[in-house]
Amino acid sequence: MKNRFYITLFLCAFVCRLEAASLKQSFDVKIGLFDAAKVDVFYDLKDSNYLFKSNISTSGMFDNFYSFKAEYVTSGIINKGNFITQDYHQATKSSAHLRTKRLIFDKNGRLIQRQSSKDQDKKTVDIELPLKKTDIYDIQSVLVMMIKQFGQTDSCEMNKTVFNGKKVYHIALKDEGRTFFKDKKVKISGDAHKCSAFIHQDDAQKGDLLWQVSAERAIVFYLMKDKKTGLVFVPKIEIGSTPLGDLKAYLTDLTLE
Repeated sequence: MKNRFYITLFLCAFVCRLEAASLKQSFDVKIGLFDAAKVDVFYDLKDSNYLFKSNISTSGMFDNFYSFKAEYVTSGIINKGNFITQDYHQATKSSAHLRTKRLIFDKNGRLIQRQSSKDQDKKTVDIELPLKKTDIYDIQSVLVMMIKQFGQTDSCEMNKTVFNGKKVYHIALKDEGRTFFKDKKVKISGDAHKCSAFIHQDDAQKGDLLWQVSAERAIVFYLMKDKKTGLVFVPKIEIGSTPLGDLKAYLTDLTLE
């Protein structure tokens, strides 16, 4: 059940400003006809460093059947166009368990250790990096890469490989071009940039809902720019079908801090 909300986190993490800025964007997430989750994202991007925080909590019927809350935090530096994660940690709380994870890096930005816990049980694992090329160590940093690239090229086209200390993911972002965005559930309409994403996990287990959905179905999102401030934001994110129905995330609030 919790995997449904991990994918929601990824879907709801597209928010940015093309210059140095801090902002918060909120979404209401629906799966089929039902309220599923609320997501808040805080984002700060400067020339040489970045910070990304995502908070997610179930709502409505989903919260009644399976209560879930999570926080994901990424910080890193940008050095000569290279994105280097310096810290990544997460905490998730379900009806049954409290789990945490932190990635530990050396001074050169190489992932060396994974620290995790489940309730009172703690575990530390030394990391052996995979032989295949890895671009970054967490998905949120990929979003920062996309944001930076879009600011420079007006294109979200990108392919990146992520190793999170345990598994390898391939993220393919496809540029679908310009379109006119309008949805009665979002107050804002106008010219937008449409993109789609696929996420494939190496050696995914049969029946894993998260990676089955994200590898086979496009995650579609729209980028819009405020003409006065240069703020780039996402009014809507959607997956056309999941085992529980279509998934849609609607912009509810956008605040520049």
